[in-house]
Amino acid sequence: MRRISTALAALAAISTALLPTTAAGADRPTVRTAAAPNPNFTVHCFTTITGVQQTESWLFQPGPTTAGRTVSATHRTSYRGCSGSASSTLNQNAPVIWDSTCQDPFPGFSTETVTYTWDTGDTTTVEYRQVVATHEAGGNLIRTRMKSNGVVTAGSGLGKTVTRSALFDPVGSGCNRDTAEVFGVTSDFSIA
Repeated sequence: MRRISTALAALAAISTALLPTTAAGADRPTVRTAAAPNPNFTVHCFTTITGVQQTESWLFQPGPTTAGRTVSATHRTSYRGCSGSASSTLNQNAPVIWDSTCQDPFPGFSTETVTYTWDTGDTTTVEYRQVVATHEAGGNLIRTRMKSNGVVTAGSGLGKTVTRSALFDPVGSGCNRDTAEVFGVTSDFSIA
């Protein structure tokens, strides 16, 4: 019971903090400034055998085809249970345009810019200067491994090195469709 009341008190405090406030006699809400970027920001997120999963997906509109076509690809990430300065983030990128086939949905080499918003309120913009996609066979499936190296170019952790490794499922039944989403598991993500 004590945990529930503590949680309710915390939720009430958060909702109060998020509600706009007005100064006496003022007719517009007070502007709240974001926290200053943390230069010492570090984070390490990894999938564990005990069930903590760092997941990613790419939403293709239209989906890749057998013969290949130009697609709009939107990258989504969900990291949780991380260690270091923050424990979780959700992110969705602006779409990028690629030429994709069902067998090769990702370009062999690309770049990517991502802005992560963490549960601490920190934001971190990462410029991935090298994103390499290779194939990994397992059973009768061929998955795509994407390994990325980059640097924080803005926000918390400015100048720090970023590494990311994720294994994505095949396009599968999304091949030749109007929309396809390819899911993956991130074995390792770090800002250090």
